[in-house]
Amino acid sequence: MGVSEEADYPSDRGAAREARGEGRGGGEGMRDSELRGVIETLQGQVGRPFAGLWQPARDRVILGLGRDGFVLMVPRGPLARVHSLAARPRNPHQPFSFQGACRAHLRGPLTALVQAESDRLVDWIFGDVRLHLRLTGRGGGLWLLRGDEVLAAYDGPAPDALPELPDLPPRYRPPRFEPEGDQSWDDAARRWFTTEEARRALEQRRAAMRRALKRDLDRSVRLARALEEDLSRAGEAPLLRSQADALAANLHTLHRGEREAVLCDLEDPERWHRIPLDPSVPPSATMERLYQRARRLDCVGDRVIDQIVRTEERIAELKSALAEVDEADRARLAELGALVPTRERRDRATQRAPWDRWIGPRGATVLVGRNEKSNRTLTFNKARGNDFWMHLRDRPGSHLVIPMKRDKTPPKELLLAAAQICLLQAKIPEGASADVQYTRVKHVRSIPGSDGARVLLHDEKVLHVRRDGAALVGWRREA
Repeated sequence: MGVSEEADYPSDRGAAREARGEGRGGGEGMRDSELRGVIETLQGQVGRPFAGLWQPARDRVILGLGRDGFVLMVPRGPLARVHSLAARPRNPHQPFSFQGACRAHLRGPLTALVQAESDRLVDWIFGDVRLHLRLTGRGGGLWLLRGDEVLAAYDGPAPDALPELPDLPPRYRPPRFEPEGDQSWDDAARRWFTTEEARRALEQRRAAMRRALKRDLDRSVRLARALEEDLSRAGEAPLLRSQADALAANLHTLHRGEREAVLCDLEDPERWHRIPLDPSVPPSATMERLYQRARRLDCVGDRVIDQIVRTEERIAELKSALAEVDEADRARLAELGALVPTRERRDRATQRAPWDRWIGPRGATVLVGRNEKSNRTLTFNKARGNDFWMHLRDRPGSHLVIPMKRDKTPPKELLLAAAQICLLQAKIPEGASADVQYTRVKHVRSIPGSDGARVLLHDEKVLHVRRDGAALVGWRREA
């Protein structure tokens, strides 16, 4: 018996939509005017022995008769039909139970093939057992029967009895295809439905590719906007440096405890700076902080420009691909698929992790819990012993984890950026200060009996950090 390697069925989602009759065609399936010609042709299969039954997908069943006879039955959906096949497709790794039930009960030759007088009902009779096929739209189905007893159903557990047929008057619809030349009705049906299924499969591929490209395009546009915002913040570097220069020139007139300094710009006498001061530290500390922020923004600016250029190139590439999708054939769709993540990566992406991921310059990564459950999962399930753990000291907030290789420690700029994320998550206002504690994950212990994610720490260190939005330029959050 032949096995086809080229079966190309619609995706699970598309098959489910078709099974509900939501696809194009309204769930019509094979018409009575088409079915009668096909069943008349298949009468030649009567007398051939049962050779097996296969269910390569939930929505289709293949009946084997004799050494080389295969009949496809699709009970429901816009392409519901019955016709012969040249070869059967492979079975799934875990066959459906209907297949086993039919192989257990069907024996001997096909003794009769009967279609109801005024409806799309077909019985495949094997002695006292029969396969009852209905191609009646949403009420369609395939059942294994002995008399009136339902032994099995193709789409799930066997019901106590067959469902009632809707009381609808017969409606004649002309066939959409006819035999050509010396073709039989069965040949014509196989040709038409195979072509139609291939067309629908191609449309589904195009629709899936269109969704993937649009999703990636939206993500790239959002990234471009975020990068533009980062670049605008990087443009603050000259102003910060001018303020630091003004402070440096006037340190001798300023004293600890002052909360603000109003100073003239050194290069533009008509320009004045109003600079907030921290009364708990000398003015020189504010000056150093302004210089540090200016240097950081200078470094980030060049990297952001490079990222903007790459992102704009990708946006143009994705827009061009979207313009091609509606006319693309299968080969071109495969080429366009290289522009978006593979299906496996998309599937993982749809399963949203219970924590946020922050990505910084040179691939630096910080993982951030969203709530108590997320904090606990992140700290005690996701993190490894050598990773670094961080949290606001003596305040509620998110758990942060900095992934680290064995015996490696995060550089100072990564620790400070993670501390800024910690303050941001806790909604600490700009300019306010807080203590952030950190240690390796292996030194974090859960408090027994604690309902939330409260922990005990060993070998902890503390950073006193002032909330500074410029410190996270170049960082982005991936939820």
